[in-house]
Amino acid sequence: MGVPQVQSDLDILDCLRNAGPMTVAELAERFSVTPTAIRQRLNRLHAEGLIERQASRAGRGRPHYVYGITGKGRQTAGANYTDLAIALWGAIRSIDDPKVRAHVLTAAAHEMARMYWRQVKGLTVSERMAEVGRLLSQKRIPFSVEATGETGSGSNLQATSRPSVASPGDATASRGTRLPILVGQACPYPDLAEIDGQICQWERLWLSELLGIEVHLTQCRREGGSECRFQAAENICSDSDNRWERVQAAST
Repeated sequence: MGVPQVQSDLDILDCLRNAGPMTVAELAERFSVTPTAIRQRLNRLHAEGLIERQASRAGRGRPHYVYGITGKGRQTAGANYTDLAIALWGAIRSIDDPKVRAHVLTAAAHEMARMYWRQVKGLTVSERMAEVGRLLSQKRIPFSVEATGETGSGSNLQATSRPSVASPGDATASRGTRLPILVGQACPYPDLAEIDGQICQWERLWLSELLGIEVHLTQCRREGGSECRFQAAENICSDSDNRWERVQAAST
């Protein structure tokens, strides 16, 4: 059996989920890397609440720590909610009343964004996009940020502290900068996307909620693009039950 590779923080989570609590030395030996490299990943995981640590003493001397996965970490490492997501999406799409359906989808986007709010602390849209890309990449969904869009004020635009609540002063920025683009090299919802392309517009909706600014889906893998590109607009994200209707209208 080959030596397991540590290519992302999720590899550490997978190991702790399968093998149980381990020390830095044990993890370093398991992955054939330095203890320093392991500590860097453990510190990030611990800060995000994905692992916990307990001091353990073996005789005299300083205690060492044993690291174990938390409930939140298990959800991140090994949860597979594909079937549930497809079933729930189908149930929502089957709601006859378009206003009720739009309200449920908007509420779902708001809740999705809320799950990440505390982890996305950047003041500008570019900073927030970079943090969103990092979070999604940690879930093995490769995202990156480009600052090569159309000229405008979006790159330096101040995002709202809570994305769905905007204030007039949040939209101040200098002209002539590049609007950032969040680029997805893989679809987060491949099974759903095969069934219903509206999931792509819902993804646009919750990213707008999280970033605190409207984003446009300028390229989509489902429609033949090589990647999904979410470009920042120059208008602040509003908090309204008709957001889903406006997203659909903009995509037609």
